[in-house]
Amino acid sequence: MAAPDLLTIPAAVLSAEAALDIALPALPSHSALCIGVTLAPDRFAAITACCLPYTSASEQDRAARFLHAADAVRHLYGRALLRRAAIACGVMSGVQEFDVNPWGKPMLPGAALQGNISHSGTQVWLVLGRDCDVGIDIESVQAPADFIDIASAFHPQELRSIREAPDSPHAMMRCWSRKEAVAKAMGRGLSLALDSYAVDIRVGAMDWLTHAPAGTRLADWRCADLPRAADYVGAVAAYGDCRRISTWQLKIETSPA
Repeated sequence: MAAPDLLTIPAAVLSAEAALDIALPALPSHSALCIGVTLAPDRFAAITACCLPYTSASEQDRAARFLHAADAVRHLYGRALLRRAAIACGVMSGVQEFDVNPWGKPMLPGAALQGNISHSGTQVWLVLGRDCDVGIDIESVQAPADFIDIASAFHPQELRSIREAPDSPHAMMRCWSRKEAVAKAMGRGLSLALDSYAVDIRVGAMDWLTHAPAGTRLADWRCADLPRAADYVGAVAAYGDCRRISTWQLKIETSPA
């Protein structure tokens, strides 16, 4: 299978009062669309208000139980963005609960359209996949102090590469985000053994999956990094006949000084 086209949609700015008024770009058959939104911490109240019409009572109740406002806003905005996209694509109508698979991944109605969410810090990312399974992950570039201990659960090839990398902490986080994207495309998350598949950890690697998860063919995977941003690293993975991966970055305006 030929590598997919990688397209970048021009960035745009949203007001906090219209944080979900998004005209969804076209999503042709056999393609994936990644949408990344940079939240404005000083506009959390307005962003939350935008999320309410697109989130369920149970999602709002869960958000209310978070200790930190940032965690609540990320949770609500991610769910609202996925539901807003599902409505725009015609697979959902109104605020209905997402079905989840046995490992907790939200599932959209029908088989043709799939979605996945990830968030970290000020970043919320959504991937939609038509005719392919998709997973996305965004992480802080700052590795935990015990990152080598964590990496010991990875594939031996990855652990060796992380140890030898000149930027070992950042290499660890590139590896982690790429592995998470694959596991989430499988719908398995951390239930997928971390040493059962492997990725190339190098900066700028393309189609960086090197050992496919059991039951899948390497030729059927398409993987890419998300656009580089200060303090974050991210990845997207698609399994199936994915011929195009597009990325679109949005930023919510902060309050005037």
